[in-house]
Amino acid sequence: MPVISKITAAKKTAGRYHIYLDRSGNDEYSFSVSEDLLVREQLLKGKELTETEVSDLKKQDEIDRAYQNAVNYISYRMRSVHEVRSYLADREVPEEEIDSIIVSLSERGFLDDESFAFSYVRTKRDTAKKGPSLIARELKEKGVDAALIERALQEYPYEMQLDDAIRFAEKKQTAYQKESKRKREEKLMQFLMQKGYSTEVAKKAVTEANLENDEETEFAALQAAAEKVWHKQRNKEGWEKKQKVKQHLYGKGFPGELIQRWIEEKEETEEN
Repeated sequence: MPVISKITAAKKTAGRYHIYLDRSGNDEYSFSVSEDLLVREQLLKGKELTETEVSDLKKQDEIDRAYQNAVNYISYRMRSVHEVRSYLADREVPEEEIDSIIVSLSERGFLDDESFAFSYVRTKRDTAKKGPSLIARELKEKGVDAALIERALQEYPYEMQLDDAIRFAEKKQTAYQKESKRKREEKLMQFLMQKGYSTEVAKKAVTEANLENDEETEFAALQAAAEKVWHKQRNKEGWEKKQKVKQHLYGKGFPGELIQRWIEEKEETEEN
């Protein structure tokens, strides 16, 4: 029966030990174990081990290492059960061992989908500035239960969503300053929905936001767009040219009265 003949500390990995066995009078390296396993199994020099016990110790060490890898994985930030399970599966940890590790991590409070979901909503709400539907989609991708996601989203109430959406709309409006009032509002709504806000919240936010929607601001945007299309239609004359310009500007969302005002001013300028 093999006997432990030597135990040495691993030089490159703290907390691990190399176990040597005496087989027919020769010291042979057999396996490595964590300090926890070394103490738990009372592995001491001179202890006899059957081949079955050696095999079991190797398997236990594999589980210990997989467990420690999982602990390291969740040490950087909170993870869902699904994320940890996928992480271990990618490292080819057997399914039954994964189940055991998940149970152990959960019992020790290292893994809890409810705490994870609530924390995730608060973090994405406050730092990533994402809307609820986008947050919900990400939680679903992380394997969190739908009912739990719904409860966690209570951390982002409607009033807070609306306040955030209004602030985003007011900040983003400068990106669309060359658009008509209607197009600018449409693009702001689209922007908010892409960030994860509902159509209802996006529409109300755009309505209540302090946007630069006065007539002169819109006329300035119209002028920039009109000059470009007027130049493109330079080979056309009279009614046909004006109709092409009008159609283009209508399509851009500018109101008829401002379009007519610009055309009249343009014609007057060219006559002079």
